[in-house]
Amino acid sequence: MRLRSGPGSMVRAAAILVVASLASAGVCLADSHAELLRAHEAFHAALRDADSPALLRLLDEHFTWTHTDGLVQSKSDLVANVRDGKLRYVELKTDQQSFNEYGKAAVVTGHSTRRYSDAAKPFELRYTLTLVKSGRDWKVAAYHTTVFTPGAGQPLQVRLGYPATAKLLILNADDLAVTHSENIASFAALDQKLITSATVMVPCPWFTEVAAYAKAHPEADLGLHLTLTSEWQTFRWGPIASRALVPSLVGPDGYFYASVGDLVKHAKLDEVEMEIRAQIERAKSMGLEPSHLDAHMHSLYNSPELFGVFLKVAHEYKLPIRGARNEKIFQGVLPLMAPNDPVPDAIFSPGENVPASGWTDYYVNLVKNLQPGVTEIFVHLAHDDAETQAVTVNHPDWGAAWRQREVEAMSSPAFRKSLEENQIILIGWRDIKKLL
Repeated sequence: MRLRSGPGSMVRAAAILVVASLASAGVCLADSHAELLRAHEAFHAALRDADSPALLRLLDEHFTWTHTDGLVQSKSDLVANVRDGKLRYVELKTDQQSFNEYGKAAVVTGHSTRRYSDAAKPFELRYTLTLVKSGRDWKVAAYHTTVFTPGAGQPLQVRLGYPATAKLLILNADDLAVTHSENIASFAALDQKLITSATVMVPCPWFTEVAAYAKAHPEADLGLHLTLTSEWQTFRWGPIASRALVPSLVGPDGYFYASVGDLVKHAKLDEVEMEIRAQIERAKSMGLEPSHLDAHMHSLYNSPELFGVFLKVAHEYKLPIRGARNEKIFQGVLPLMAPNDPVPDAIFSPGENVPASGWTDYYVNLVKNLQPGVTEIFVHLAHDDAETQAVTVNHPDWGAAWRQREVEAMSSPAFRKSLEENQIILIGWRDIKKLL
């Protein structure tokens, strides 16, 4: 029997072909989606289970993992970290996945909750997973992760549990360990709660005294004033790391350079990283667990490259770093920080334009004009004695008399009264560290 080939039969035949084609395409799309899902799940399972052989199979040879802080890991880096136990998760879950296929490439975005084996609490991140088709298999070509904290976009005082209208203030004393006079003035201020935190210069001669204080006062909020410069005329210090390993950090006399400009000009980044790690590890080995990090003379904020090293190390140690939104030197590096890095709103310290007679008035007026948010005031406390005078010879700025005025201002009834009258809430860096 012959089929008729009139217009009606041709339409029916075309419809059958379209339906068949769509059905075939649907099967292909479904199969492809299933393959992508399997590759996605296999990759995250290998991370969760620390399965380095599986990662070797799943990763493309040109694989890169870009982290929040800008760290980039290759395939060999990641496999080695997993194999050597440097990357261990006890929890890794993914959800909110979205799959998009582009021929022989595909992109998966999603949300993940994870917890490291040595961490008390999990963290969240957004990820973008790029896959490429290799034969019949999907290989993971790139992974970009952005860690975030719920509420990270809120004002810092809100993240700390206070109302948006709250005025929070950190009173931090810099330069502990530079002299015995600096230490005893700062210890007294900590004990009397005239300040809320302090930062320590590990390479300086009186560091062992600070370490002993830290052991005896485990509640003390002590950070590290990472030190890469030595500015005094006749009182010098050098690196914790062997000078043979960090030669770019020392001048002809074997000590740190006196100026930030010379440091920036000569320092090699790998040697900077080695030295700041050495300072952190020295502190920890002597019983001082730092609450935060900053940099003496703001040296590590003076170039994006130096700050990148600083930020990388701070993230690894899970320590907040000094910063503020009102000062130019900090504003220049804020874009390099992660979205969840806690950054105070303002920071203040008296400059050369403040007359000696108006020192306490400077602080009183500063407190009266504080805005809602988190502010840091950093001071330098020491006594105007023979030791401090000898150290700061020919250097009136931040000299012996300057530091004595700081002691008197912090303890003055007028300053303490201004804190109370303006409903200032005093906090320390340990409070901020809890956000990390």
